[in-house]
Amino acid sequence: MKKALVTGASRGIGYAIAKKLSQNEYKIVITGRNIKTLERVADNLGKNVLPMVWDASEFDKAEEKINEAADKLDGLDTVVNNAGIFAQRNEWNKKGLLSTTSKEWQDVIDVNASAVFFTMQASVKHMLKNNIKGNILNITSIAGKEPVYGAYGGSKILATGLTRGWGKMFASDGITINGIAPGPVATEMNNWHEGDSMKHDRIPYGRFVTIDEIAELAMYLLDEKAKMICGETVIIDGAYSIR
Repeated sequence: MKKALVTGASRGIGYAIAKKLSQNEYKIVITGRNIKTLERVADNLGKNVLPMVWDASEFDKAEEKINEAADKLDGLDTVVNNAGIFAQRNEWNKKGLLSTTSKEWQDVIDVNASAVFFTMQASVKHMLKNNIKGNILNITSIAGKEPVYGAYGGSKILATGLTRGWGKMFASDGITINGIAPGPVATEMNNWHEGDSMKHDRIPYGRFVTIDEIAELAMYLLDEKAKMICGETVIIDGAYSIR
């Protein structure tokens, strides 16, 4: 049985990936900030899913938390870096950019980039120490492929670059590191709620990406069949980012 850690798995993309992993007989630790929410999610997903509180902004605890997850699972071969936040202000207009504070900037960088780096660092250390040819999957964004206006886009470019660099660096150790860059996704984080229309006029395919589609892609990238894909960030956006 494979053993995975999924960060930010209380809802949305992280929840969908944890659900798909559970359906494919993984034993999983899911993380988030609220233990009651995590326990409820774990109960919904099944007996092979265990909750663990970890706020991704506390990236200095990455090694401690990776070891804790490995202890809970009696091993760890798969890590999904999904936890992420949006900027508090709209980065795609002048007012938002000119009013962003240093704290708002740092909060986004901490969760979306620093946590990715230090979680990868701790995960790779664990895998090398235990001779595990594992997988790390970073959930980034198509914002990492666009012009950068603020912290969110900058953090996703950094996460995408780290995925590429670390994917190359540790491929020779049998550790596969890739990313997924979703476009507009039907989640609460994008102000989409159950029952809302899936239509999206700015996406050539005509609708939002679903969390289940992202989870299916994640399963493929974590499969042995995809081992020769290394350091890549796969876009899933219905051609939204093609200009």
